[in-house]
Amino acid sequence: MKLTIDPDRENDQLYISFARQPLRASIVARTQRVGDDIALDFDGSGRLVGIDIMNASKVVGSALDDFQLDRLLGVKEAAKLARVHASNFVRDYASQPDFPRPVVGLASGRIWLRSQVEQYLSSHKRRARQAS
Repeated sequence: MKLTIDPDRENDQLYISFARQPLRASIVARTQRVGDDIALDFDGSGRLVGIDIMNASKVVGSALDDFQLDRLLGVKEAAKLARVHASNFVRDYASQPDFPRPVVGLASGRIWLRSQVEQYLSSHKRRARQAS
């Protein structure tokens, strides 16, 4: 499944599509308005394939230029960000009580939001400099 977010700043519109392949207009069989500024697009099987948000800055309460997507990190990626080995990352960072909670814990490991890990690492380095 591929999630695509397509902001149209000129028309203040935001389109979110859910598709196994790039969304084509021909895949949309039915559109259902669920509000003045929100419409849902469905394919021929009744599966949701897109959400169209008109007047997006009003609906979501922020200008489209303010949107930033947050990335997900596993232990290996978070360790690389902290510039330590994965085992040291778990011991020295992820096991600390003030470390951000994982978004989800999977059989393959824990997953965090990159922005939260970056904020923690920045704060942690600042505290270490102040203590010395």
